Amino acid sequence: MTSSPLFAFLRLFVPGALAILLAGMFYSNSEENHRLDKIKHQETLDVGLAATTLLRQMDGVLGDIAYIAGDLTPQQLANNPASAEIRRLESSFINLSGAKKVYDQIRWINQAGQEVIRVDLRDGQGRLVPADKLQNKADRYYFREAMQAEAGRIYLSPLDLNVDNGQIEKPFKPMLRVATAVADRQGNKQGIVVLNYLGDALLKHFVSSGEASGKHLALLNSAGYWLHAPNAADEWGFMFNDASRSLAARYPDSWQRLQAANGQFTDQHGLWTYQSVLPYPAGSGAGVASDDYRWLVVSHLGNDQLAALTRPATNEKWLFTGLLLLLLGAAIYYLQRSQAREREAEKRFRTIFDHAMVGIARTSLDRRWIEVNPALCRLLGYSASELVEKTWAEMTHPDDLKFNEAQYESVIKGKADAYTLEKRFIRRDGSILHAYIAACGIRKPDGALDCFAVVIEDITDRVLADQARDQLVQTLQGFIDHLPGAVYVKDAESHTLFANKRFVNALGLRSEDILGRSPQEIFPDEAGRTMVAEDRRILATGTTETTELAFNGRHYESTKFIIPRDKESPWLGGITLDVTTRHLAELNLALQIKRSAVLLELPKKAEEMAEQAFMQYALECAETLTQSSIAFMHFVNDDGDSIELVAWSKSTLEKYCHATFNNHYPLSEAGLWADAARRKEAVVINDYTSAANKHGLPAGHSDLTRFLSVPVMDGSIVRMVTGVGNKGGDYSEFDIETVQLIANETWRIVRRQRSENALRLATQVVNASPVICFRWAASEGWPVVFVSDNVRRWGYTADQLKAGQPQFAELVHPDDLARVVDEVSRNTAAGLAGYEQEYRLLTAENKVIWVVDRTIVQRDVSGQVEFYDGVLTDITERKTQQLILAETLAQQKKLNKRLEDAGQQLLQSEKMASIGQLAAGVAHELNNPIGFVHSNLGTLDGYLHDLMAIIAAYEKLADTGGVDAQQLAGVHRLMEERDYSFIKQDIFSLLAESKDGLGRVRKIVQDLKSFSRVGEQEWQEADLQQGIDSTLNIVWNELKYKCKVIKEYGDIPHVYCLISQLNQVFMNLLVNAGHAIEKEGSITIRTRRHGDDMVCLEFIDTGKGIAPEHLNRIFEPFFTTKPVGKGTGLGLSLSYSIVERHQGHIEVESQPGAGSTFRLLLPLRPQPTPEKQDSEISS
Repeated sequence: MTSSPLFAFLRLFVPGALAILLAGMFYSNSEENHRLDKIKHQETLDVGLAATTLLRQMDGVLGDIAYIAGDLTPQQLANNPASAEIRRLESSFINLSGAKKVYDQIRWINQAGQEVIRVDLRDGQGRLVPADKLQNKADRYYFREAMQAEAGRIYLSPLDLNVDNGQIEKPFKPMLRVATAVADRQGNKQGIVVLNYLGDALLKHFVSSGEASGKHLALLNSAGYWLHAPNAADEWGFMFNDASRSLAARYPDSWQRLQAANGQFTDQHGLWTYQSVLPYPAGSGAGVASDDYRWLVVSHLGNDQLAALTRPATNEKWLFTGLLLLLLGAAIYYLQRSQAREREAEKRFRTIFDHAMVGIARTSLDRRWIEVNPALCRLLGYSASELVEKTWAEMTHPDDLKFNEAQYESVIKGKADAYTLEKRFIRRDGSILHAYIAACGIRKPDGALDCFAVVIEDITDRVLADQARDQLVQTLQGFIDHLPGAVYVKDAESHTLFANKRFVNALGLRSEDILGRSPQEIFPDEAGRTMVAEDRRILATGTTETTELAFNGRHYESTKFIIPRDKESPWLGGITLDVTTRHLAELNLALQIKRSAVLLELPKKAEEMAEQAFMQYALECAETLTQSSIAFMHFVNDDGDSIELVAWSKSTLEKYCHATFNNHYPLSEAGLWADAARRKEAVVINDYTSAANKHGLPAGHSDLTRFLSVPVMDGSIVRMVTGVGNKGGDYSEFDIETVQLIANETWRIVRRQRSENALRLATQVVNASPVICFRWAASEGWPVVFVSDNVRRWGYTADQLKAGQPQFAELVHPDDLARVVDEVSRNTAAGLAGYEQEYRLLTAENKVIWVVDRTIVQRDVSGQVEFYDGVLTDITERKTQQLILAETLAQQKKLNKRLEDAGQQLLQSEKMASIGQLAAGVAHELNNPIGFVHSNLGTLDGYLHDLMAIIAAYEKLADTGGVDAQQLAGVHRLMEERDYSFIKQDIFSLLAESKDGLGRVRKIVQDLKSFSRVGEQEWQEADLQQGIDSTLNIVWNELKYKCKVIKEYGDIPHVYCLISQLNQVFMNLLVNAGHAIEKEGSITIRTRRHGDDMVCLEFIDTGKGIAPEHLNRIFEPFFTTKPVGKGTGLGLSLSYSIVERHQGHIEVESQPGAGSTFRLLLPLRPQPTPEKQDSEISS
């Protein structure tokens, strides 16, 4: 019994398929385990890197708040909340906010919870919030927690979303509040410093550190809620009281295993890798919101993800296994098809003879059917009678007819005896019959062609199968060509039998240059020999191997395996993948780890090395990490136009450069590398030879091949340029980032060290100077806040005095303390910004010394005194000399008293002379009002007589006891004659004029009396503008006919002065101004404030002016430019003395022909002098 085709197919296919499947499963499992191990290792590295990133960011935040809390300014604010140092703290907060750009708010909050200072981050800059916008935060949890903790202990709030007015702010703003309490000297907490750290900055660093791990890295709080999750919808569940949005709720079993510090495990949910992060370093003194405060960095790869990560390799192997199965099945199928065709042929032959099941026919020379068998009728769908009426030509497909007739004609013409072909017939129903034609010419006995014997076989199924096979082959070829790697098959001699398009394209060769050749023929170098050796080893051992090879700058991973063949030498199959990207990622990860180690090591090296050596060390680190041979650093000078070479690596001088350096040279003359400073961005040139605008290199410098240089920015200012050069290959973005990070860190460290050195030097200079610097608080006893170390020369230590042993008030000599306290109180009450005192101090050895104290008063924003900053100089030696001069001074005082009396007499004489000159004017001024008052009295006398007459007439009329019309008419006539209506109106006008005249007389007399007072020498608060008006009234007769007086009075306070003497000055200046104006002109009197403690009075005339040669002499006694008999020459001299006595000064400006300006500058309250005190005591 003949076996069925299916059984025959399975008998061959099943053993081969089992062998292929077993080999594929073994290889797939081993490869999957290998890849899983690599994934676990990579996940551990990614989690560790993310955790390290979080700790590094938190170190910066904790360092910032520790620096602020440890600064002198918050301590001073704690000791005295009204301190003027608040301005410096505001500036520090603003600078820190603008520099860091990660603090949403920086605040100083007092012990009552009231914000004192708040700086908000707006548009990348720190902005001070106005006082009226500050809020009370006493009810906020972070204030209570920080105030309850010990002073200096740092409080960290939970990382949560910012809440504004009871609502979660949108878009979400993650926030971490860092706070610490600041205590005063007695240890009492006075407030807290709070940093609102933008959680976005922390999370962005966290995300960027985990980019290599894809999007399955998460950050959780201690309760298991996501702070950052692969799915953003899972984040911040605790802010919405949504427990379902937590890992603890979603994976409770896994969460229990995550409670350890760190680790890695696999459960039913996949692979878990985790590491705990404590946001504060051990021993830092930081506090937290709860005892179990921690963050958890978690990487979770679900089973599907693990399968997806291992599937690329597995899929490739199974795809190749499937390909082999397909090839095996196709080979068996076509083998069976061939056998089937053979059987079919045998059957056809038998049918021809027995049943004639194939189409058999005889055709005429004119292409007509002569005789057809039933099979042919069935094939074509015609009956025999219908077919013999047709020709085979008209039933042939038009596309096949031309070829058919060419074959037919070759037999007709005797060129051939028979022909065979495949063509298509058109059946009766219009369908296509694919037929195999075998035609043979039948000749007559004479050899002439008689007819054709034709056998027609229906090959429609075969043609369609062939078409399906061709389509399948094309599909398989396309599938293999589009696999993710290069696929090839080699024979036992390592000759390439098959290669997909990726293999051909990767080599850049043609198929004919690859097929049939071995790797050693394709690659004649060491790479070819290595490949052949690998192929032979795998063919010999029969084991599957995965190898890596670097070729043409790329990295390839090849998996090679045996393809068994029955009773023949096995073939070698292989799939090669381009793993350059993965290789670079692994290399970059290793470099990032090295770079992180270098950045962490730099601060330590800076402490151990001198500045030059440290910068050279940093350059050599950058050189090593970027595989360069040249490295250099230039500082950009403050002018921004010149640069200074400050450091270079050892290899730069040893191997590449012997040029003579100019440390300072213009930026414009620097080479192309200096574009980093000019353009304020990194510059990379990977082909220096072809670069334009190189500006050349100094003599002795080797040729550059490539370089990169980066600027170090301080805000918008370039501070430093750092570069490396001559790397073996092109510089990458990683190289740029590496050099930038090292340069930034180096500049930060160098700048910090220079600042610390400058501060140390300044302290040394102060301690070496002869003066001693103090700051003491404006509270009882004047406790010392700061004192320079050179106070040791008085027997004290700075720590003793700052601890109040003793307080500053106790240093002052008891006999001087009351006076010192009184003077300080008066000076501060007067609003003075500073003062100077001399008094005695007691040293630690109880020795008395004299000091001069020059002090600046420090006030807070409300104007209250907060601190006294004093510089004390020992003047004991000078005071000893002053005692020697004391007796001489006493004698001089007696002489000064006698001179003062003589000066008063001289002043009175000058005043009397001035009054004598003004007597006629005063008389004229008095005569005018007295004249019209006398005239008005005469007129009033007449009016009274007329009124008496009218009144008498009315009395007479009243005495008659009746109304006599004639008498009444007489009264009316009398009223008309005496003009009664006019008198009634005019009498009140005359009285008003008389009162006004008498008032003027009274005013002139009062002003004259006030001006001429001799005995009034008391110092008093006086209105200078009123004094000017009084004096102007007295001298008005001298001025009114030719001068226009313009008053431009400002708002000035009263002045403590001798007003009668200043009136004398005003009169002298006004009279002189009037004399300077010959015909017509103006005198402008202007008053105004001058600074905070002086007034300015200006007398400006448009007279003839003063000649330049006289300007320097006008204040000399007895000097005058007036004609003989017109002046004494003492007026301006006395005026100068009076102003000088008031501790003021007088200035004069004059231009001949244009006029003069006399300017008086007077203090509001002159400082007491011995002569003034004596005057006050005597008065």
